[in-house]
Amino acid sequence: MNTPKVAVLMTVYKNDNTLLVKEAIDSIIFQSYKNICLFLGIDGPIPDDLREFILSIDCNNEKLKITFFDKNRGLACTLNDLITQVLEDKLIKYIARMDSDDISYLSRVDKQVSLLESKPEISVCGTSCREFGASFALEAKHLPQEHNELIDFSVTRCPLIHPTVMFRVEVFKGGIRYPVDTALTEDMALWFILLVQGYQFYNINEVLLDYRLNESTISRRNGFNKGLSEFSIRIKYMFKLKRVNLKNSLLIISRLLFHLMPLKIMAYAYKNAR
Repeated sequence: MNTPKVAVLMTVYKNDNTLLVKEAIDSIIFQSYKNICLFLGIDGPIPDDLREFILSIDCNNEKLKITFFDKNRGLACTLNDLITQVLEDKLIKYIARMDSDDISYLSRVDKQVSLLESKPEISVCGTSCREFGASFALEAKHLPQEHNELIDFSVTRCPLIHPTVMFRVEVFKGGIRYPVDTALTEDMALWFILLVQGYQFYNINEVLLDYRLNESTISRRNGFNKGLSEFSIRIKYMFKLKRVNLKNSLLIISRLLFHLMPLKIMAYAYKNAR
């Protein structure tokens, strides 16, 4: 029986570690699900050792399609260009995300395809993950499973773990893309766009990806610009999703305050309040 073709999108940039990129790529290439093509976008100039490694696997693996972009433009722009490439292949039915330093479990794609094949009403499917690499990592991070729960959850929390997500390709055929005018919140902004347009979400309540953190992860979430960007998006979509109430308003304000906390307090909250 023919299996649906899956495109996996991954971006690489100058600060990525060659060994970690290799581990991430291997976790996709050696999936139990075989009808996969990894679309790898190189976001600007990269170190020689990383470039040499990528070129070496490009020569030897037909499951890999690599595009080198001249300038570093950021995750959203690179993903959007990869999505446009994917849409040129009419055989691709699903698009999955993957980060260049995470590790997908070998059954991940198989289980997500099975879920989407069995639930045609679902357009976006995430999974649980195991965090590692930092003192505030969670052994298992689970989110609400069903769509109705995820709508309410999304107003104040992220409803999907971005590198675990798989989309139906139809999601992007009408022109939807990652917003490029946000401060490190392109995934959250995309979730809201999709929810407003009526796409249904689902999370498989099983750990299918190891999500790499480090102690500097918190510092990247710290700061006024990041906090204000998230605050503005959440307030906007609280109204659009018709979830306006005092509880949500207070929780959104608390999210802004979270981004302004000293790093040590922020790390404690990140560990114990998720």
